[in-house]
Amino acid sequence: MFNRRFIVFVILWVVTLGVLWWNWQSSEGDSLYAGQSAISASRYTQNLNGSWNQFSSLRQAWTTESEPSEGKYSKFFLTKGRPLVLPSSARFSVVTKRLKIPGEWSSRTMVLTFNGVQGHANVYLNGISSSEKIGEFEGSGGSDELEILPKAFRYGEDNILLVELTGSAGQRSGLLGSPWPKSGYIKGDIRLDAVVETTIMLPQVKIEWLESTAQITVATDLLHRGFSPEGPWTVYGVISDGSAGLAEQTLVVETQESPDRQPVTLTFLLPDARRWTLEDPYLYQLHLKVTNSKGDVDDLSLPLGLSAVSFESGNWKLNGQELLISGEALTPQKESRLRNSGEVESWLISKRQEGKNLVYFIGQVPDELWLQTADRVGIGIWAELPVELVPSKRLPQADDFRSLIAEKRLHPSLWAWTVGKGLDSSDSANMYLQHAEQEVEPSLAFALTLSDFHTGLSEEQSTLIEGASIKGTWGTVAVETPLTPSVKWDKEQIFAGFWALLMVFLGWMNIRSATWRYKEIGNNKPKRRLRNAWFWNGLFFLARISMVAGLFTSGLFRIPLNVSPWLSHLWPGMQLLQSQSPWLIWAVLVGLFILIRLLQIGVVVPHLPEKPNEAGLIFWLERRYRWAVFIAIAWALVPWGVPFYAPVVGYILLGFLFAPIRAHDIHRIGGRYLPFLWVPGIIAGAVFVWGSFYISDWVFIWNMIQPLTHTIVEQLYELIK
Repeated sequence: MFNRRFIVFVILWVVTLGVLWWNWQSSEGDSLYAGQSAISASRYTQNLNGSWNQFSSLRQAWTTESEPSEGKYSKFFLTKGRPLVLPSSARFSVVTKRLKIPGEWSSRTMVLTFNGVQGHANVYLNGISSSEKIGEFEGSGGSDELEILPKAFRYGEDNILLVELTGSAGQRSGLLGSPWPKSGYIKGDIRLDAVVETTIMLPQVKIEWLESTAQITVATDLLHRGFSPEGPWTVYGVISDGSAGLAEQTLVVETQESPDRQPVTLTFLLPDARRWTLEDPYLYQLHLKVTNSKGDVDDLSLPLGLSAVSFESGNWKLNGQELLISGEALTPQKESRLRNSGEVESWLISKRQEGKNLVYFIGQVPDELWLQTADRVGIGIWAELPVELVPSKRLPQADDFRSLIAEKRLHPSLWAWTVGKGLDSSDSANMYLQHAEQEVEPSLAFALTLSDFHTGLSEEQSTLIEGASIKGTWGTVAVETPLTPSVKWDKEQIFAGFWALLMVFLGWMNIRSATWRYKEIGNNKPKRRLRNAWFWNGLFFLARISMVAGLFTSGLFRIPLNVSPWLSHLWPGMQLLQSQSPWLIWAVLVGLFILIRLLQIGVVVPHLPEKPNEAGLIFWLERRYRWAVFIAIAWALVPWGVPFYAPVVGYILLGFLFAPIRAHDIHRIGGRYLPFLWVPGIIAGAVFVWGSFYISDWVFIWNMIQPLTHTIVEQLYELIK
């Protein structure tokens, strides 16, 4: 079996794989402007946005970064990295950045903050061993912090920060999810803060109205980062209009036995308070400061809008006034373009001028830049939790998103969340939706469904996805950008037409060539007629295998990743494959299918009389596949109305139809056909084993298509009647 011919094909296939790897196209993204959630005047801050180096693995990154040559990075093609500006919409596996830490920072604890991370992050400093790993976290689009001890840094010289991203929880747990590709995004601000021993955390704000007086309750935590925090601490808070303080409060906090985190609550009364409205998006300023007897100071400043959104009798209300929603949905692609070009504010203003009062973010959590700008402009935001097409057994806990929701809740423009999208009607899914609704309060909670069935939310909060808009008694949200067409194989029509003509020609030449028998396979000195017959049989075999590879390639590039604009992209691996050259993928598949056929024949040969030559046996068997000419013609006619599934289904049906004839040929020469099924059986078994890991996904798909199946059956029944 492993003769010279087989080895040659293996080498050619490996070379083809190498060419595909060499020309592999990573997803291209845009560098993005980002916002920052809170401002502190007391912390030393180093902004880490900007230029980073991108690598395919941790080992490659560390090898390159740790051994610079004369201050320049290695240019060897196997180890060199590529520049990447963060934050960005581009996916990556590993990025590195060099940074210098001033000596005066050495007395403080460092806090590394990542915003807008999508993926599981592993972060290393000055190495890639377990001792140099400073932490890991699951990013879901919010803010994630890692605390770093001062001794971990090298002061006065370069430090190398390495960030490794693998697939996000949504990518892994979604329908037919997979950890491949091992990459993710960082779409938000990145910074390093040097903080004092006790820091004040991002607060939560609750607003209650006593006629025109607003009672503002600010709940926060004091986080003690040292082993022996020195109290007491004085917490001071003030609400101002930007020029003068309007309400203030001071609170003394004593040391407790469990000193790591201490809750603090401040209450402010603001007479004649101005509400945040669409017409008057007024923002107060909230400033919080904590000090101790040593003179340590930490503070936070953030804008504060006083508004209340509610959902009553199927209608939205803002500050008690009914609000008819006229919204526009924003796809991830358009969101990236607007942030890259710096047009966020101008775009939101243009939407307000068009009469829009809400922006829906599809498949993403809005960055602070969007929320801060929406707060100023006066327009609502509807965000999504990353729970989309998730089988019930893999649904997350609703409280997994508590910190994300709490962080975004500070913005008066954030009105609603889609807490689940495309879920089934199981009890566990309904329970998740009910818990998620409690988590997002006081914001509104909604569920988008693909079928009209009951969810754990009210009927008004369960919206059916139909077309390019979602509607309810509360109003309409539409997608302005038309649905992005599926990726196509460029010049496939020309290739299919050429291949159909080639198959017709080869089929005709095979019919014209001499008929030869099984026993002539071993002829060492074949006559010219036999050599000609073998030649045309061999070419037809290569053409048929190439046609099958072409159908596979065409099918790969026809997979609709954008069935609905409301469904974000859940299969980044397929998107990555579709960004490659279809010609290289076709060439790889041709080599793979030829190797599989050679392997199948190599296994069969010892079980046939006289142990025929592998190539001769392939040529002899090929005469039962001449019907493939009709499949090639059907493929070429796809642009003229023949559905793409016709040649695919036709090839499968004709293959099964001629199987008894092929088996009869083998039995007639005294052989057994069962060995022909061993290699296909192993492949089918591997596919079955793979599919067994996704049993819950198949159940999910079945539950989702059942309503559609019932509808089709009812329509057919009505037609028959």
